[in-house]
Amino acid sequence: MTRSSFLLLAGAIASLQLAHTADATEKPDAGLGQIPLPDEPGFPGQQSVLVYADASNSAGNCTHDSDLLVKTTLFTVQGAVSPETPKVRQFLGIPFAQPPIGRLRFRPPVTKVATNEIVDATKYGPYCFQHTPARSAIFSDYFPGHQFVAGQVESEDCLTLDIWAPRKGCGDDGQQQARTPVGDKAVLIWIHGGALMTGDSSPPYTRGSKMVEAHQDAVVVSINYRVNIFGFPGAAALDGRKLNPGFLDVRMAVEWVYQNIHYFGGSPTQMIIFGDSAGSSCVDKYIHAWAHDPIIKGGIMMSGQGELSADPNDHSNFDYVADKLGCIGDKNKQFTCMQQVGAKEIAHVLNTYDSKRNDGNVLIFQPQADNETSFSNYTDLQARGLYATVPQIIGNCNNEFASLITPFNKDGADQQVLDRLSDGMFICPAAKAARARQEFGSPIWRYRYFGEWPNSNPLPWLHAYHGSDIAMVFGTADTYEPNTPQQTAISEYMQSVWVEFAKDPENALTEKFGWPKYVAHEDTLVRLAYENNPKPTFVKGDMYDKGCGGPPIVWPIKEL
Repeated sequence: MTRSSFLLLAGAIASLQLAHTADATEKPDAGLGQIPLPDEPGFPGQQSVLVYADASNSAGNCTHDSDLLVKTTLFTVQGAVSPETPKVRQFLGIPFAQPPIGRLRFRPPVTKVATNEIVDATKYGPYCFQHTPARSAIFSDYFPGHQFVAGQVESEDCLTLDIWAPRKGCGDDGQQQARTPVGDKAVLIWIHGGALMTGDSSPPYTRGSKMVEAHQDAVVVSINYRVNIFGFPGAAALDGRKLNPGFLDVRMAVEWVYQNIHYFGGSPTQMIIFGDSAGSSCVDKYIHAWAHDPIIKGGIMMSGQGELSADPNDHSNFDYVADKLGCIGDKNKQFTCMQQVGAKEIAHVLNTYDSKRNDGNVLIFQPQADNETSFSNYTDLQARGLYATVPQIIGNCNNEFASLITPFNKDGADQQVLDRLSDGMFICPAAKAARARQEFGSPIWRYRYFGEWPNSNPLPWLHAYHGSDIAMVFGTADTYEPNTPQQTAISEYMQSVWVEFAKDPENALTEKFGWPKYVAHEDTLVRLAYENNPKPTFVKGDMYDKGCGGPPIVWPIKEL
C-alpha cells in the first residue's frame, strides 16, 4: 500500500505538549456561519461591552478575587491570578466546543452546551492526541519551554482555550482603580504550531501572562485544535466535504472569543490572530476560508504560509490506520468503526509507525483541499482578492530550517542544504504571498528576525532558527536563563509592535514604529535583531529572496 502525502510545514515546532465532559448534542455546523457584529441585534451580551466594572471591584487591593469569577454566555468560569505576573488574571482550559468524541470524532466541532456549573479555569485542560515520531529532534532535546506542563493529560476532550487578561483596574500601585470600563482592550489570539501533528496552548514560551503584564491594554488568548488524524483525517466517508475539522476548531474558538471576550475586558472589534509555523499556516488558511466574514481585524504569520493542500481523493493514510485497527468494509462502515475504537489505540498506530520499514514513507495527516477550509488554487484566489484583505504581517527567521532537520547532527548541517530548504519551505512562500497581496492592495508588512542569544541558542550553528522569535514576542525568553540587555530591549520592542498592531492594524506600524508597507523592490523589509541590535533596519523587500523563482519545495515522504 502506498501511503502518499506530503508535509506542508516542515516539521514545525514539536511542542511536546479539568476534563470538561458533557453529553454531545450534535449540531454539525453550529457556530460556523455568519454571526452578528457587536452593534447589531443578536450579539450575545451586547450591552456588556459598555458597562463598567462591578462596584465591588472599584476599590481595594488587586488581590481581591471578585474579577476572577466571570460569567460568559454559556457558563461561569473561575480563574486565578497568574503566579508569576500579579497584575494578570488567567483563565485556563475553558471549553469552547463539545468534546469531539464518539460520532463527533473526525467531524466539525459542535457548540458547547450551556451549563449552570462553574468551570474550573485554574489549570490547563488536556492536550489533544499527539503524533510524535520517536526520533531525536532539536526542540524536544533542547527546549523545555516548548513542552507540556507537568501533570497534563492527553484526551480528545481538548477543545479549550486560555485567556490572560489584566486585573480589573489594577494600577501601578497595586490598588484597584474605580469604574474601569470593560470590553475595550485589544485581543491577540495565538494559534500554536507543531506541523499540524502536535502542539498545545500550554508551553511556557507561549503563555500570554508576561505580554499582558507589560501591556495592560491587551488580552491574550491561546487556543487548542485537533491535530494529525483527529483534525485532518482524510477519510473517504467525508465525501470531500469539511475535510479539515482542525481548521473548523480554530474558527469556532475565534467565534467563542468574539462572543465572550468582552466579559474578560477584551474588545470583540479589536481582535487579531497570530501564529508560528503550522499556526502561521492556520492564520493564512483562515484568512482565505472566511474571506467575507473574518471577524478578526488582522493577522500575523510567523514562518508559515498555507498555500499547499493535499489531494482530497487520497485516503491511503486513513485506510492504513483503519486496517491496522480492524476497521474494514465499505467507507461508511470503516468510518463508523474508526469513530468507535479508542483514541489511544489510534494514537498508538501513529506513534509506533516506522517509516524505515515502509520504504521511507511517512504516515502523516495534513489538510486536504475541500474548497471550504483549504484550497487548491491559492495563487488564483490572491490574484482575484478572494481572501480577507485585512492588514497582515508576514515574517520569517533567518535560518529557518536549522531547527527542523531530523535526524540532526550536534556539529551542524550543510548550510547550503539548510538555505535551500528554508527558502523552499518558508522564505519563498512568504515572498510570494506578500507580493501578491501587496499588488492587490492589501496592507502588508514583512519582517525577518536575526536574533542569536545565549539562553536560546544551545548549538552555535542554529543561528536564528525556526521558532526562535516566539519567546521574544511573548517576553518569555528568560523563562530558564536570564536575557542579555539587548535581548530584553528587542523583546520589549517586538511585543509592543504586536500589541499596537492589534490595537490599530491599519496605522500603528507605520505611524508608531516607522515600518513602511511592503513593496518588493523598495526598502520595506524590516530586519529585527540584525547583529542583535535593538533598532530595526530596513532593506530591499526582496533582498533575501534570491533563492526563489522556481516551483515550491514539497517535502517528500522519504526521510531527509
